[in-house]
Amino acid sequence: MFNKTKFEEPKKQGNYIYMLAGLLGLIIIGPALSQKFESTAQIINQFMFVSVMLIGVWSLNIERILFRIGFGLAICALILSIVNYFASSKIIFVIGLSVSLLFLLLSIYIAIKHILFSGRITPNKIIGSLCIYLLIGLIWGLIYIFLAILFTEPFNSIAQANEYEQIWEYIYYSFVTLTTLGYGDISPAIPIARSFAYLEAICGQFY
Repeated sequence: MFNKTKFEEPKKQGNYIYMLAGLLGLIIIGPALSQKFESTAQIINQFMFVSVMLIGVWSLNIERILFRIGFGLAICALILSIVNYFASSKIIFVIGLSVSLLFLLLSIYIAIKHILFSGRITPNKIIGSLCIYLLIGLIWGLIYIFLAILFTEPFNSIAQANEYEQIWEYIYYSFVTLTTLGYGDISPAIPIARSFAYLEAICGQFY
């Protein structure tokens, strides 16, 4: 007798609406707050990302093991944010960025599993598919930040500065690339940056 893997519907009805609201708040309100309160932009950005992580953990509370992993990543990001606010360490920033990236990847995994392998299409699943699209844009934005840390000026029109000051520039470029809008105000300057840029464009087209 063979065991069949069964993916169940999320326990919370309409759970993706909370994640969608958090993601939209992050990419719309975050840049505006950072521009208005430049002196505290670092803590604002950290707080916004950690808030979205906590909303994601709460809204995607499906499997106990995944919930524990997601909650652990969110708490870890929160602790790193507090420490980095006072210590201002690039190493801590990179570790925190890695934790955020892992959380976004976990969120996409959970959302895809629910949407593709759990019964009929519902309005909640349609909202979930929008969340996946926004998560893809954020993931590539973090990847571009990693490139900026590893290489000197990997993108044209983005000056080398404090990572917190430029984070929204990379996320903006990510969504412009994902949608193949291509304004041209920011462009990749080195081969590896170009590779990630066209891979994101292909991913957006496929989605």
